Amino acid sequence: MKNKAIIPAIIIPVFVLLLASCEKEKPLSEAIIGKWEVVSMQEITYVSNVKKSEATIYLEANEMKYQFIDGGSGIFWDKTDDYLFSWTLTGNQLTISDLYTEDMVVNASADDDVLSWTYKVTDPQVPNKSYEYIMNANRTGK
Repeated sequence: MKNKAIIPAIIIPVFVLLLASCEKEKPLSEAIIGKWEVVSMQEITYVSNVKKSEATIYLEANEMKYQFIDGGSGIFWDKTDDYLFSWTLTGNQLTISDLYTEDMVVNASADDDVLSWTYKVTDPQVPNKSYEYIMNANRTGK
């Protein structure tokens, strides 16, 4: 009889701990807010949609940073300068405007303190050649 009383005494606290540790995932529109330092950029080259090469570049500290501010504005830092930009988010599609010659449209995801985004471009000189870029950034602040 004592064994039957032990089982609920163990299961109930474990169940309560599991429920308490289940944190609701923030939507990307909230998770992206903050300062992010780019730590790596991966470039994958495709020819006729066949993967031909892959390279990863690891950035130095403070080499490239983004800050996404609530309301759709942001700041980009490279080693020497900072630039203002605007951003919008539709689902997981992040558009960064007013920073480059064209809007940068990427697919973004945030997992805890890591922000990743990916985008693909076609080589203007060689139409069957394309490049996929994958950026990974670590949260450095709010």
